[in-house]
Amino acid sequence: MKAILWCNGALPSESIVGEIMSSTSLIFGVDGGADKASSMGYDVFKVLGDLDSVEHSKWEDRSIFLDDQSKSDLSKSIHYVNSLGFEEVDVVGVEGGDYGHVFGAFAALNEAPEGMNVRMHYESGVFHLSSPSNNGFNELIEKGRKFSVFALSSCMKVNVIGGKWELAGQQLKMSTRGLSNEGLGALVRVTSDGVVAVYVERSR
Repeated sequence: MKAILWCNGALPSESIVGEIMSSTSLIFGVDGGADKASSMGYDVFKVLGDLDSVEHSKWEDRSIFLDDQSKSDLSKSIHYVNSLGFEEVDVVGVEGGDYGHVFGAFAALNEAPEGMNVRMHYESGVFHLSSPSNNGFNELIEKGRKFSVFALSSCMKVNVIGGKWELAGQQLKMSTRGLSNEGLGALVRVTSDGVVAVYVERSR
């Protein structure tokens, strides 16, 4: 069973939501994301966050107040669903908003509990959390499809195998070094000793 965290950004397309939904998925609204999910006709199991941008009367009996103001609602929500036993999380509704929220979404990946597999879905592609505790990134990427690898923490050893450009035990920090690699129609494997985000563009 996996959790879907629906944030309060721009509405995702139906194709993206359909791609991640399954009969065992539970949708958690991240604050105002609950109203966004409901507006598209999806059932929300619980509403999480500091609840400052959600319609209170509608969600009063399904709200979980997360009051740690040192973390974003998304980061707190990832930790909350992990405490329920979820280790696989898909995040939608993260597009749009100011750049503080854009970078805050990436920072939430860096704060995810050990062992979690988190994917953030955008119209143009998907960010995958890759870390030593979740066995890294492992996905078939067709020939010519673009992907990028970004270190979210300082890494002493990063391996990228199966792409047009490979890394073998290289140091990597937040930089453009891993930008715009290409698939070769084979399995791409990314492992590291730190936290890495792998962005894979959608097929065109």
